[in-house]
Amino acid sequence: MALMSKTIVTHLNPDLDALTAVWLLKRFGGEEFVEARLAFIPAGETYRGVAVDSDPEVVHVDVGLGKFDHHQVDMRTSAAELVYQSLGKEKPELTEDEALKRLVAIVVDIDYGAGDLSYPEAASDRYAMLFNERQIIGGWYRVFPGQSDKIAELGLTVLDGVYESLRGKVVAEGEFERAKEFETQWGKGIGMETAEREFGTLAFARGYTVVVTKDPEGGNVRVKAREKQGGKRIDLTPLYNSVREKDPEADWYFHVSRKMLLNGSRVNPKMKASRLTLAQVIALLQHA
Repeated sequence: MALMSKTIVTHLNPDLDALTAVWLLKRFGGEEFVEARLAFIPAGETYRGVAVDSDPEVVHVDVGLGKFDHHQVDMRTSAAELVYQSLGKEKPELTEDEALKRLVAIVVDIDYGAGDLSYPEAASDRYAMLFNERQIIGGWYRVFPGQSDKIAELGLTVLDGVYESLRGKVVAEGEFERAKEFETQWGKGIGMETAEREFGTLAFARGYTVVVTKDPEGGNVRVKAREKQGGKRIDLTPLYNSVREKDPEADWYFHVSRKMLLNGSRVNPKMKASRLTLAQVIALLQHA
């Protein structure tokens, strides 16, 4: 017998917390939530005026003052965290999902007391890219006035991307123990056989000057460097000339900045992979 789809109820113009609570249910709540219908009501009300949590087929989140609302309790939490904790009781593996745990923690920080407003240089335009109701979601309110369903559609898609990005970051963090550090004329570099693109991002965040990765399956090589290091401009042109000489059959893209050498990328997956090993590329880089 087919399962009856649930109805997930949240407030009009859903914010990050409401969107994340909905996303958690639809993504991890089981088959009955996959096709759940969304309904949007004014804050302070309940769905069709029925008592909150009285109908097992109707789940209120971030509205209604029920089990998945936090506006009636004086504690640092959010609707998303309440949903996450509830799901974790039924599926303990979710509590071990480091990426999911971090995602929910970010939502709590932003939703409870506007924690993002305490970020360094909080008035900077760079935070226009931040995914919350003061920035991107707030922009959607202006672009799609009165269209809560559209905001939810966009928001759930963004949350899928955020979650996958955090999953990649968690994987990358675990790879540093196996990575190879090396010295260059510009500073410390690091190399790793990995297909995880978050490794490079994290390596730069940790202060490395040059990052070399090689996909262990596809064989593609990526070399990226910082804009400057210690006031000295980095130029990978000698490395580019060396890899073309050592492996002329591979396809290489050398960025005009002279700080990025790619042998395969998202924008051109057809590039022929290099036969050079990670160690060989690092050696060529050190002699560049």
